[in-house]
Amino acid sequence: MSIKLIAFDVDGTFVGDDHLTINEKNIEAMKMAHEQGIKVVMSTGRTQSISQKEIDDVGCVDYMVLSNGAIVVDKATNEVIKSSYISKEAGKKILKILVEHNAVFQIYAGQEAYVNKYSYDNFLNTEGLPEVFLVEYRKRMKLTKDLQEVVDNVPIEKFNVDYVDTKVVQEIMDALSKIPNLVYTAGFVGNIEITGMGADKGNGLAWLSDKLGIKAEEVMAFGDSGNDVTMLKWAGESYALVNGNEKAKSAAKHITKSDNNAGGVGEIIFENLTKNVK
Repeated sequence: MSIKLIAFDVDGTFVGDDHLTINEKNIEAMKMAHEQGIKVVMSTGRTQSISQKEIDDVGCVDYMVLSNGAIVVDKATNEVIKSSYISKEAGKKILKILVEHNAVFQIYAGQEAYVNKYSYDNFLNTEGLPEVFLVEYRKRMKLTKDLQEVVDNVPIEKFNVDYVDTKVVQEIMDALSKIPNLVYTAGFVGNIEITGMGADKGNGLAWLSDKLGIKAEEVMAFGDSGNDVTMLKWAGESYALVNGNEKAKSAAKHITKSDNNAGGVGEIIFENLTKNVK
């Protein structure tokens, strides 16, 4: 069966290890797919303001599954067409827990990444991410004096914890476990990603595909880490990047030959779709 939709993760998958550079092979492949009428979907843990440059660089994205599936956005209209937000009540509790534990974090809300002064000032000390990316990432944040006001007035997609002392990670997890209807995952040491129940990439992609009349076996998906697992399991043709973790590799049907730096995504697309070019 022919592919009608391609979904790709960003960090560790579509961009290189600096989290910024896109191999030209990836962009060329996506444009070729788009020219063949295939829908192109960016599926990322980032919110829109943090991924807008990459959306623009690809140049042919049709839809975005953002904040680990908390929202699905139609690129043509910038309209949120599906949402699984964190409730205001839960948001207030999460905010209190993170502030009390001196976490460095952002609130992804309203397609922006809101940050308070403490997190803004300490963000560049985040471990596990390259400095060049941290500097660029911070430029894309929205500094605010009052995160409580954000929680009260803006739909909350996700709490993204970049760093917290490893000694208190379990305390935070225990506190979060007492708040109903949350999903939380960790991408690297000291990192916690918190979303509302039902917000995952697999659900977002399945909903979008159904809306477009596309079956799972007509979807190709690429990912590299834990937050990609649901998407990789659902898509009929799924690929974990060779540099990906074991969770992603176990969930995917295939593994790429090349890594994220060498354009592993684009390589697979060219191999699979060139035969369809007339």
